[in-house]
Amino acid sequence: MSLLRLAVKQQRWDLAAHTIVLATVRVLNKGELSVGKNKQKKCLKTKAIH
Repeated sequence: MSLLRLAVKQQRWDLAAHTIVLATVRVLNKGELSVGKNKQKKCLKTKAIH
């Protein structure tokens, strides 16, 4: 079970918010976006426009 789903199920809104912020920071810093529900990670690299 994902951390976000567990936090929402147990109504731990502080943990849910921190999980969302952490995921957002990872996307902004590394340019990765996890796709799919399976355990195998598929990442889409975003390209910077120069």
